[in-house]
Amino acid sequence: MLDKSELDEELLREIASVSGGYGAKIEKCMKEMERIERAVRYLKKRIERTSGTPVFSIKLSVRLRKKFFKLKEEALEQRRYLIIYREALGLLKHREVFEIYNLERFKL
Repeated sequence: MLDKSELDEELLREIASVSGGYGAKIEKCMKEMERIERAVRYLKKRIERTSGTPVFSIKLSVRLRKKFFKLKEEALEQRRYLIIYREALGLLKHREVFEIYNLERFKL
């Protein structure tokens, strides 16, 4: 049987694991959104340089934009879950969450 200190440690590990899972998902989305932002900037420059209509670049840009907005929605949803989880633990101030996971800075 676990004593109180072992139980407290086990609970803290579980809390960190769950909240860390949300953070990991958000960070994964953020990294992919950064990669897509760079790719879209490159494609935009390529389209501007090219004479004629670069159909492939335009189609790829459209696909990347769709993926970007899907990733952003997923990241926003995970951040919402993280905030709900924190509130369930009694943490009511979330300024740090919004600073660390600043999803609003991502724009296409």
